[in-house]
Amino acid sequence: MKLFSKDLYPALLTIILVIIFDQITKTIIANNQLNSTIYEFSFLKIKYVLNTGVAFSLFTGINDILRYFMPLAVILLFFLLYSYRDNIILKFAFSLQIAGAIGNFIDRLHKPGVIDFIGIGWWPLFNIADSAITIGLSLLILDTIIKIKNDYGTK
Repeated sequence: MKLFSKDLYPALLTIILVIIFDQITKTIIANNQLNSTIYEFSFLKIKYVLNTGVAFSLFTGINDILRYFMPLAVILLFFLLYSYRDNIILKFAFSLQIAGAIGNFIDRLHKPGVIDFIGIGWWPLFNIADSAITIGLSLLILDTIIKIKNDYGTK
């Protein structure tokens, strides 16, 4: 039994590409002064901040705890990815969550927080990794709704 069979290649490619895109955007933003607004137009704002909490600045100040928790979460997500590799929605959902977790974990390893920079309207600042995690969670919800609908329809 291979750990990474060909059916997981698209998921692994997704993970790699999202991490690269996340880290490139954070590197570009980090070339600016911390807490500076780089761009602002109507409802869109690009501002460089460090987030010591989780996605969307929730639970601020737990950066050290997250440094130890994130590797465990990534291992669990890889296990889930492997376990549900035949479900295309879950495969993509878990790959996005893994990429987001790793992207933010990279920041936590060498910074006092995660670089956040995208602001839309009143929503707290976030980054590409946060977006990947959110889309992944949305896909999990979608998959659950589809299963409930299919189960309900067969009764």
